[in-house]
Amino acid sequence: MVRKNFAILILIFCAILLGTTANAQTDATAQISGNITTAINEPLPYANLVVFKVSDSSMVKGAMTDDMGSFLVEELPAGKYYVSASILGFKTHISDVFDIAANEKKEFGTIQLEEENFELEGVTVTSKKPLIQNKVDRVVLNIENSILATGNTAMDILQKAPGVTVDNGVLSLIGKSNVLILINGKQTYLSQDQLKNLMNATQSSAIESIEIMTNPSAKYDAAGNAGIINIKMKKNRDDGTNVSVNLSNGQGIYRETNGGMTLNHRNKLLNIFTNYDYSDSEDFSALEVDRSTSFSERSTFFNSSSFDRFRYKTHNFKFGTDVNLTPKSSLGFIISGNFRDGDSRLKSTTEIGAQRGIVDSTVVGLNTGRFPTRYLTYNVNYSVKLDTMGTDLAFSYDYSNSRRNESFDFRNRFLDQNRIEYRPANNFRNLTPQDADIYVGKMDFTHPFNENSNLGAGLKYSSVETDNVLQFDILQDNGSYVNDERRSNQFIYNESISAAYLNYNTQLGSYSFQAGLRAERTASTGNSVTDENVVDRTYTNLFPTLFVQKKINDTNTISASYGRRIDRPNYSSLNPFVYYIDQYTFRFGNPFLKPQYTDTYNIGYLLKNKYKFDFSYSNTKDAIAFILLTDPETQSISQTDANLNGFNSYSLNVNAPIKVTDRWNTYNNLSVYYNQYKSNEIEGAPLQLEKLAWQLSTTHTFTIDDRLSAELSANYVSPNVYGVFNLKSYYGIDLGVGRTFFDDKMNVKFSINDILYTKGKRTTFSTLPNSSYDINTNYNSRIFRLSVSYEFGNIKLKSSEKRGGAEEEKNRLQ
Repeated sequence: MVRKNFAILILIFCAILLGTTANAQTDATAQISGNITTAINEPLPYANLVVFKVSDSSMVKGAMTDDMGSFLVEELPAGKYYVSASILGFKTHISDVFDIAANEKKEFGTIQLEEENFELEGVTVTSKKPLIQNKVDRVVLNIENSILATGNTAMDILQKAPGVTVDNGVLSLIGKSNVLILINGKQTYLSQDQLKNLMNATQSSAIESIEIMTNPSAKYDAAGNAGIINIKMKKNRDDGTNVSVNLSNGQGIYRETNGGMTLNHRNKLLNIFTNYDYSDSEDFSALEVDRSTSFSERSTFFNSSSFDRFRYKTHNFKFGTDVNLTPKSSLGFIISGNFRDGDSRLKSTTEIGAQRGIVDSTVVGLNTGRFPTRYLTYNVNYSVKLDTMGTDLAFSYDYSNSRRNESFDFRNRFLDQNRIEYRPANNFRNLTPQDADIYVGKMDFTHPFNENSNLGAGLKYSSVETDNVLQFDILQDNGSYVNDERRSNQFIYNESISAAYLNYNTQLGSYSFQAGLRAERTASTGNSVTDENVVDRTYTNLFPTLFVQKKINDTNTISASYGRRIDRPNYSSLNPFVYYIDQYTFRFGNPFLKPQYTDTYNIGYLLKNKYKFDFSYSNTKDAIAFILLTDPETQSISQTDANLNGFNSYSLNVNAPIKVTDRWNTYNNLSVYYNQYKSNEIEGAPLQLEKLAWQLSTTHTFTIDDRLSAELSANYVSPNVYGVFNLKSYYGIDLGVGRTFFDDKMNVKFSINDILYTKGKRTTFSTLPNSSYDINTNYNSRIFRLSVSYEFGNIKLKSSEKRGGAEEEKNRLQ
C-alpha cells in the first residue's frame, strides 16, 4: 500500500516537472555564449551575466560563469537585447544593443571587466559576516567568527544561541521543547540521547553556521513544534589544496582535549573533501533529589544523592567528493561517521524515613556502565540545472546505520538506621544492544517563472527499522549471572513516512507571498516480542504553511505567517522496556503514545533591516510531556512520557544588534513567553501548570586591533514551567580573547565558559497530588580553554560560492 501511494506521488511530481519544463521551453531556441575576463585576460569564474530586453529593460535570463569564465544563455526568443556583466571588485559592464534571430547561436566573444579602484591609504579591508544575522524567516549564527565557539561542541554553542535553552541535553526554543535538529538540512533520526551524544561529539571547528527557524516552510519536514535548528557544516570552496589543523585543551573540574584536521582539494571538475576530529573528555553529573510520597495517610520521605563520573573518547570523520559531470550537473558522494566509546561510574545514596530528617534505612548503590556507539551515514546526491532561468532538480539518497551495545551493572546494599546491612544485596545487570537502519530518498524541484515568482516541489520517503533488546541478568552467589525472562524483552519498531510538498513564492509590488502544502503519510508497527503485544498505526496529515510580507520601505518590513506541524513520539518513548537507574528509580516507554499537532501563528516586524520583533501564538493538541509517577506499593519513581490534553504558548521575541562604536558591536535577544499545560488527570487529579517567563542573552564583540579581538556573552533564564515541572532561574557569563599570527594563518584563542559557575547548577521541582519532588543538578560548566588552529594552502576566498553536495536526514532513534 505504501509503495502504491508513493508511486502515485512520483507520477504527480513528474507531471508537474514535465509541465513546467515544457512551458519553459516553448518558443525559446536561440542562445548566446562567451567569456568574462579581467583586463589582462584572466578568467573570472562565478561572474554574473544578465540579459535585458531593449523595449522595456526587463530582465529575460541570467547566467553565471563557470570555473573558466565561460557563460551560456539558452532558450532566448528572437529580439533586441543588451547584457550586463558584473562581479564583486570589478566595474559593471553594459554591452551594446544586439539582435538575435530564431535558432541563432550567437558567439558573444570576450567581455573584459575593469577592477574597481579603492584608495584607503594602505589599509586592507576584509569583509566578515556578523556573528548574528537577522533575516525575515530565520536568525543565522555565523559560528566561524565566534571566539567563544572555538574549542566548544555543538551542544555548547546551542546554549549560546538566541532564544535557545538546554537542560540536561533537552533543547527548547523560546520556551517550547520538541525542536527539530537538522544537519546540513537533513534530519538525523536519532533518539534524544543519541542526538545529545552527537552534539557533544561535534566540534565547533567543523561548523560554519546555525540557522534558527521558528516557522519553517513546507519544504522542510513537518516535525518540530518549536521550529527547526539547522546546523550547517563547513565545506571548503577554495581552489587548490587546503589544509587546516586545530587543537584545543580545556580544564574544568576534569579535562577535555579536542583535535582535528580538514583537507580539501578542488579544481574545475572535482572537489574532494575530508575531515577528522578526535575528542577525549571527562565530565560529571551530580544529582540531589528530595521527595515525599503520601498514600493511605502514610508518608515516606526520600533523600538521595548521586555522583556520576564519565569519560568519552570520540572519533568523527567525513569523506566526500563532488564531480562536475557537465557545466550544469554534478554528482556527489559522502560517507560520515561517529564512533564513541564511553564508560561511567555512579555512586548513590538514598536515605528513607517515615518522618522528614529521620533516617530509617539507606540504600547505597554503585553502578558502572559502558556504552560504545557506532553511527555511519552514506549519501549519494545528484543535481542538474535544467535551464538558465534557474530551474533545478536534485536527488539524494541516504543510508544510515546505528549500533549501540550498552551494558550497566547495578550493585545495591541495604542498611538500617545503624548503617548495618539488614538484607541481601540486590545485584543485577542490563545488557541493551540496539540496531537501527535508516533509508531516506528525496527529490526537490525548483522552477522560477520569472524573477519574482517560483515553484518548489518535492517527494520524500523514509524508512526506519530498529531492533532493541533488554537482557536483565541477576548476579548469583557463585558470581555467575542468570537471565530473568520476566524482565527481559525485545522490541522491534518499524516506521515509514511518505511525503510530498508544493511551495509557491511570488512578489507583487511591495508584497511577498509564500504558500505551501505538505502531505505526510505515516505507517508504524511496534512489536513487543516477549509480551506478544503489537501496535499498528497508519495516519495521513496535511500541513499547510502561509507567509505574507509587506515591505513598507527599503528598511522596514512587516510579515505574518501560519504553519501546522507534528511531533511523533521518539522511538525510546514507545519502547515498553523498564530501564533501571537505581533501586528506586526507573524509566519505561508508552507504546500507546500519540503524536502531537501544533498550529503556530506569527506576526513579525523587521525595523531598519536589523531589529527583529516576533509575536507568536501556538496551540498543541495531545502534547507529549515527560512525567514522574509514584508506585504506591514500592514508593519507587517511574519516568515516562504521556499525552496531556493541550499546551498553549504566547511569546514575544526581540532581536536587536547594536553598534556601540566602530570596534564594539552587541547582539541582544529578549524572549518573553507564557506557557500553559493542561491535563485531565495525572496521578488521579487534573493538572494545569502555567507561568510567564523570560530569557535574555547578549553577546559583545570587540575589535582591539587588526589581529586582536575579544568576545563577551551573558544569558539569563527566568523561572519557567515544562510539562509537570517548575524550573528555577539560572544565568551565566562567558569570555574569550583571540589573536591571529603569520598573515592570519594561525589563530590562538583563550576562553572561559561560565566564569561564575552558575549555568551548571539547576533546580527543578514538581508537586503532584500524592508526591512532591525537589531536584538539584550540577555538571561541569566552567571550562578554561586554549585553542590553536593553523591553515595551509590557498586561503584566499572566492567572491561567490558554488553549490556543494546535498544532505538531509536523522532525529528520533532509540
